[in-house]
Amino acid sequence: MDLGQRRLAERRLLAALRRLHRREPLKPDLRTDALLAEVRADPGERRPDGHRGGGSLRGASDAELVDVLGGLAGAGKVVIGGRRVRLADHEPTIADPQMQARVRRLLSGLRETGAQPPRVEGIAARLGIPPGVVDQLRRSGALVAIGDGIDYPREVLDDLLARMGELAAHGPLTVPRVRDALRTSRRHAEALLRFRRARSQRDSVAVR
Repeated sequence: MDLGQRRLAERRLLAALRRLHRREPLKPDLRTDALLAEVRADPGERRPDGHRGGGSLRGASDAELVDVLGGLAGAGKVVIGGRRVRLADHEPTIADPQMQARVRRLLSGLRETGAQPPRVEGIAARLGIPPGVVDQLRRSGALVAIGDGIDYPREVLDDLLARMGELAAHGPLTVPRVRDALRTSRRHAEALLRFRRARSQRDSVAVR
């Protein structure tokens, strides 16, 4: 890749990252393959080379673009972690102050319900939070869906799982035992146990 193509690739990669961050501002980072697909879809790819913003990267391979991305990381413009990437100055957030306040009220209300939260969609609708923002909260990890209609704020779920770990140290985890200890419903206790088992299985596979 010559210098001109490399500079064009740098501009396209940074512009594509900015677009993706704007679309999903709560995601902490993005898949590298999604970034490359966004670069390939850049309108500049269809403009003549002499046109402002024009110039084609069609001759550049994915490996070459990833190499350029590595150079941007070395220059401190992006941060790469495994197969994920973000702009160095990106902070997961919602830009609209009014929507930020609504999301804070949503998460605060869910925290107050403890181990037995109501369906998040109903609360979100009453607060004027669209489904897309709820989806972003889930993708970002601020909300964790553990079953049909059961979402916990991340810190609430972590606390409940820690309490279940303490219970497990003094006997088998059964639905009635978890339900009574956490003061929740049978449905929520079952969902928590399924989530805990699934995560334990994933962790055991990961260490093999």
